[in-house]
Amino acid sequence: MKRTMLAVLSTFLFFSGFAQAPANATAYDCNGNSETIYNILGTGKSVIVAHKGVDCSICINSAPGWQTWALANNSKVRVWGAISYTYSPSQFTTLNMCTKTTQWVNTHNWNDIFTFPDSTRDWVNGGSPRYYVYSAIDSSIVYQGPNSTTARNMSLAQSTVGLRNNLLANSQVYIAGDQLQMKNLPSTVKSVLIYNLKGQLIVQERIENEHQLINLAHLNSGIYIAQFRTNNNKFESVKLSLN
Repeated sequence: MKRTMLAVLSTFLFFSGFAQAPANATAYDCNGNSETIYNILGTGKSVIVAHKGVDCSICINSAPGWQTWALANNSKVRVWGAISYTYSPSQFTTLNMCTKTTQWVNTHNWNDIFTFPDSTRDWVNGGSPRYYVYSAIDSSIVYQGPNSTTARNMSLAQSTVGLRNNLLANSQVYIAGDQLQMKNLPSTVKSVLIYNLKGQLIVQERIENEHQLINLAHLNSGIYIAQFRTNNNKFESVKLSLN
């Protein structure tokens, strides 16, 4: 079985059968403020776009928890709130879309979430709630789906805040056969964690030597993210493509 590793800056788009979300976007809130996804990613923060329908009971019930999470993690992740109707899109008109969006912000205290009317329904894609995670590692969309826990885990894994991009500058990390080969690792790297694209931790190994290998024969084909971590939680991530 041939297995190759993609470099950190390789491009990968993960989606679950619905219309493709924008690779990059500039959004405008109802006060005339704007933010651009690529600009945020350039600061090292990942981006979650959370689509919420004002007529969606699940969205309403989960809204306070999103403000709490956004506040707690705003140093690593920027949360966007894309607001529209889910089941009655014709009601989300130019006349009332900012009224509904502002009501949502005020009702749920979304003070740490950049919230805007999704007037063109770019973020609905099959229903609501729906979440999109943009990676600060390579600017790709690494998750698109309805699971908030997965979105949160992936966004934290994809943040590069505090990351020194040259952590592995002198190292060799590649896949040969069924093994992840790691050579010339810096002494500061103490562990490697491998996640799938649902944000689930699949493999965790301590780094004992500057030359080390990990058996990956038990993994299915697909995309994985390997994080090399130091004791003070600085890390560098690479994508693994197992074919």
